Amino acid sequence: MKVIIVGAGTLGIQIARELVAENRDIVIVERNPDIAKGIANELDCMVQEGDGENLDVLTEAGAADADWFIALTGSDDANIVACGLVAEAFNHPKTIARVRSNYFGSFHSSKRRILGVDHILNPEAETASAVARIIFRGMSPDTIDVKEAGIQLRRLTASEDKRFPGKSLQEIRAEVGRDFMIAAVIRAGEFITPSGQFVLQSSDIVYLLGEPSELDRLFGQTIHPSLRLKFLVFFGATALCRSVLKELGVPGPEGTSPTLKLGQGRTPTALSLLGNPVIKVIDESRETAKTVAREFPDAEVVCRGLSDEFLIEEEGVGRADIVLCLTSSQSDNLVTAQVAKHSGAKHVLAVVFNDLYMRLEGTINIDALVNQKSVVSGAILDIVRKAHIRRLHGFTESDFELVELSVGAEFEQAGSHIKDLGLPKGILVAFVIHEGATLIPTGDTKIQVNDTVGLMLPKDQISKLESLFGA
Repeated sequence: MKVIIVGAGTLGIQIARELVAENRDIVIVERNPDIAKGIANELDCMVQEGDGENLDVLTEAGAADADWFIALTGSDDANIVACGLVAEAFNHPKTIARVRSNYFGSFHSSKRRILGVDHILNPEAETASAVARIIFRGMSPDTIDVKEAGIQLRRLTASEDKRFPGKSLQEIRAEVGRDFMIAAVIRAGEFITPSGQFVLQSSDIVYLLGEPSELDRLFGQTIHPSLRLKFLVFFGATALCRSVLKELGVPGPEGTSPTLKLGQGRTPTALSLLGNPVIKVIDESRETAKTVAREFPDAEVVCRGLSDEFLIEEEGVGRADIVLCLTSSQSDNLVTAQVAKHSGAKHVLAVVFNDLYMRLEGTINIDALVNQKSVVSGAILDIVRKAHIRRLHGFTESDFELVELSVGAEFEQAGSHIKDLGLPKGILVAFVIHEGATLIPTGDTKIQVNDTVGLMLPKDQISKLESLFGA
């Protein structure tokens, strides 16, 4: 697969790094000669210096035989123009453009080509969807709904369950039951995909995978806050804030209440799942505050600076069920979230825009950190990868991912047992959804056409999956 990426910002480099790790043929087009030189020294890919809106530059970069053309510059117009040029001049590449414009962003879920763009990616819309999913799963940092149809990844320390320490995985499943899987273990910072003979230690961090009801039955219910919330506070009347409000189903100026898309078959309306809480939005910009007030008249909008020393107490932030820090400054988001938590807010979420502050995850008193760069890069990878591969969860401790794929008619080994598929070492089949039923598989489980299969694997094995399952 050949991919051309225009724009070597943090997102462009992230996408390139991920695809290089999957052994793709990558070309980066960057107009800044100093940045281009630095990337050429850092990444194992071609770097074409030049303007991504120049057809000669794109031709020299090999756009004619590229599978994908991804425009990720800081300009919406430049991204759309570049994709339009490629679509007009070359027949083969499919195109992706990152846009922030509200107008063009409204087409991000469209299934048709617009102005030569096959897929429009709006960072705020993608991030808002991720934030909404976290809220609706109860703000639990140790429970990850990786498959809305019924699969859950649950994180715990082995010492929390007396049946774990000193036992092998085979012994644990024989004692506890076979309706779950220990998909991964973190030991002394090392990420391990364990075999049946692997023996757990008390300090191990364990990832359990299974249907939520089965995990509840076998290990007890996770502690979630009630979704009947009374008070939500938003810091930052940004485009991201407006997108989150829409995702949560907050009524617009005419009382309309969008449906919340949490997964297949689940589209609750308005704020019914949250209990219709009071919503307060705080921002120091009068203009952006007015924009939110006009668009969401049911929300209380307050114009105050974050540095106001009386802000937290006078606006009742400490009484909030959830505080969402969505300003354009990631450092402000982190500090404000921690102050809100210290003041009594039950749960806090902060959005960051790159990997810099993600190193603090688990070390600071914030319930959830959302990395916009990772969210958007994940969305792009889901589009580009063949064999209908979709990333469900990336493990911060390693280069492993949990992905799912749809088994198509081109799969030559349909009907084979998992143990006979010849999967490369390091790939674990985590679940199989067959005719709507979710199975925690064994080696004797068969893979059929139209099944959905979940796999745990290193990123550099993605291309092998594509070859195996047909691309």
